[in-house]
Amino acid sequence: MIEHRTNPAKAYLMRYRGLKAKCAALERAIRAAYEDATNTTVALKEVCVQTSGGGEMMANAITSAVDAAALLGEKRRECQTVMQEIMTAIDSVPDEVQQTILIEHYIHGRTLADIQTEICYEKRNTIIIHGRALWAVWQWMEKNGLCEMEDAV
Repeated sequence: MIEHRTNPAKAYLMRYRGLKAKCAALERAIRAAYEDATNTTVALKEVCVQTSGGGEMMANAITSAVDAAALLGEKRRECQTVMQEIMTAIDSVPDEVQQTILIEHYIHGRTLADIQTEICYEKRNTIIIHGRALWAVWQWMEKNGLCEMEDAV
């Protein structure tokens, strides 16, 4: 049985949309953490805490929410860094039509059929150009230590 492995350049580029969704989810979580921090004072006032422990409890809750937001912010920055790296890989492709195909397909999620209509190329030519673009990204990946050429099939 023949083992089929995904082209490393294709797998690398396909990560973009997942990372974009992850960044959006992290952004929502950061906003929620900050809301928790700001809503903590209101919640504690409603309980009418009379002891000195109330202030400590509030400080702990706020600190916890701010720490969570900071951790989520770091994860978001990591996602954004990889997304920027993917765009750099696409920018390294010397041909503008190849770049357009990669951006439309891997960043915006359009099919090659839709793209070929827009760029006025036949299906066969679009597939060839896409393949050449993937090869250029693959070379960029190898040059930058992101994959080894012999790993691909």
